[in-house]
This record gives sequence, structure tokens and C-alpha cells, in this order.
Amino acid sequence: NHAPIPGQQAAIEALLNGSARTSRRVNIRNTFVQGGDQKHPVPGPLHKIVRAQDDRALDLFLLHRTLVSADPWTSRPLLSQVWARMLGVETDLDHGAAVVSRTWRRLDQKYGLITRGKFGRRAVFTSLREDGSREDYTAPSGRDVDNRYFQLPFEYWTDDQAWYRTLPLAGKAMLLVSSTLPPGFILPGERVPEWYGISESTAQRGLRELRDVGLLNLSISYKPTPLEKIQMTEVYNYTLVPPFGRTEKRRLRVVPKIVSA
Repeated sequence: NHAPIPGQQAAIEALLNGSARTSRRVNIRNTFVQGGDQKHPVPGPLHKIVRAQDDRALDLFLLHRTLVSADPWTSRPLLSQVWARMLGVETDLDHGAAVVSRTWRRLDQKYGLITRGKFGRRAVFTSLREDGSREDYTAPSGRDVDNRYFQLPFEYWTDDQAWYRTLPLAGKAMLLVSSTLPPGFILPGERVPEWYGISESTAQRGLRELRDVGLLNLSISYKPTPLEKIQMTEVYNYTLVPPFGRTEKRRLRVVPKIVSA
């Protein structure tokens, strides 16, 4: 948990309002979390950020992805001090400029999520594809595997609980992972490293953090395992609490209603 610095929340809300996103949601390709197909999943750039414990890179990526909502996908030329204020690092002698500069460099060179440029004397940053391939960014259509996306609601930043500040990195990562999955999803801990590149312990900690703050519901069901030592096995089903996760409209389309005979 980090206490807000003066002006941090006001700057973030001005950025959200300036993004011209009328849905008040940000579309992010699933490939940021996981690429490949169901049989051959490939962990996305998120796992590199988690392994590096690079909270600031994730925070800055999400802020930039939110601000940039139209072609040519380049941010307006904001002062480094303003980005630092939104990250909560505008506290040292250079107003956080060095910290922000290093974070942009990692997003560019280490994670392949943005490119850096100049507009006059100020830096500007252009989105690249969320899969870290360094391909030009396009808006995700949702029409094929590479264009499927999840939505991060503005409440991530605007709720009284200020999730962007109060959730630890593991919780943030599992919030994004969970956002790509349908309500009632099952996530076997031993498969998480293969599927998402995140350790089982980090995933379990992140899911627990989400449950502890009321963002994730858990229900337990049972499946028969007659050929195993234990004849009934517990199955953990997770569902994100609105406004996170699938919206009601999309949920009804994805999960057909089953009527008992």
C-alpha cells in the first residue's frame, strides 16, 4: 500500500477524462497476459513485469494505454513530472524525472510495449502491440485469437479503495489474468507457470489478495473422482466482482443459460 502524494489522484482522473473513452473502460489484448492458443499457451509480457517486481512499469503501461485512445496511438507531450505525479514518485530532487525515464526505457527495450519519441523538447510515447512483439499497435477487434481483449474499468483508478495504489503487484497481475477468463473460471495452481509464466505461489498470493479486498468471489464445487484415492475432489471456481471482469452483456453472450428440464 502506498499513500497518495499531493495531486496524484487529481492528475490520474484528469488523464482518464482526457482519454475520451466514453465507455470508461480500457480494451487490452489478452496477449498481454497470454498468447498462443488453448493447447499451446505462451505467457505474455505481464509475466516479465511480475518476475522483475516492476510495479512502476505495469502502472505506467496501464496509464499510457488508457490515455492513448486513437490513431496514431501516441500520447500527448506531458512533462515527466506529471507522469511521476501519477506514479506517486514526484518526491525527489528532479521531481521523479529519472525514475520515469528509466521506466519508459524498460517498457520500450525490455518489454517491447511502447516506442519513445520527441515532440519539441518533450517526450512522447507510442503504443505497440500488447504481446511484446514490437509490431505497430492497432485497436483489438475481438474477432480472432490474437485480437481478443479484456476490459479494465476506470474504477481501477477511481474507486475509493484506489486499487492502483493499494493492490500489491501479485494482486494486480491476477486481476488482469482473471479479467481474461469467464465468470466461474477454474485456475489450477500447478498450471499457472506454464500458462502465464507466473509462479504458483505468486498466483495463489494474488488470488488471495483479491479475495481479501472483495474483488474476487470463490465458490467450491465437487467432481467425482472414483478412480482416485479421494472419491470427490474440490474444485475452486472464481468470479471477479463487477465492475471488473466480463460485463453482464458480454457474459450473457459468452455463457449460454442452461434451463433444467
